Amino acid sequence: PFLFLFAIAVTHAAPASERLRSDGIYRSEKQVNAEGTDYVSLLRFAPDGRVYLTHVAAPARQERVCEWFKPALEAPHWSKGAGLQLEGNRLSFRTDSPSATTLFDGTVDADVLKMQLKVPTRQDLTYPLTFKFATCP
Repeated sequence: PFLFLFAIAVTHAAPASERLRSDGIYRSEKQVNAEGTDYVSLLRFAPDGRVYLTHVAAPARQERVCEWFKPALEAPHWSKGAGLQLEGNRLSFRTDSPSATTLFDGTVDADVLKMQLKVPTRQDLTYPLTFKFATCP
């Protein structure tokens, strides 16, 4: 029975993990910060399961973003992800940085992540954000 249950877990998890791509960057739609500056949020999933989040001023050229936002060049100002769970098309994880923890919960559909973000602070910010995948050369 133990081996049978293990086989079910492996076959169930493998197709789901292939849905998150690590050969590029998930880019959010354009956002505007409190100072009125346009920016995009970037998510990067490493092949080993690590997750990174950063934000860049818009417009951000894909080639330049790909040059510096890759797991091999891990930077201290990038938020690091933890608790990644992917079941079917349901995705959840959190990212932590010195300034904030952000909880992500949503769905993976082809190369699009439709996420609900929650920043548990006194304001308890919650908002939807869509990320679209773009490959890196």
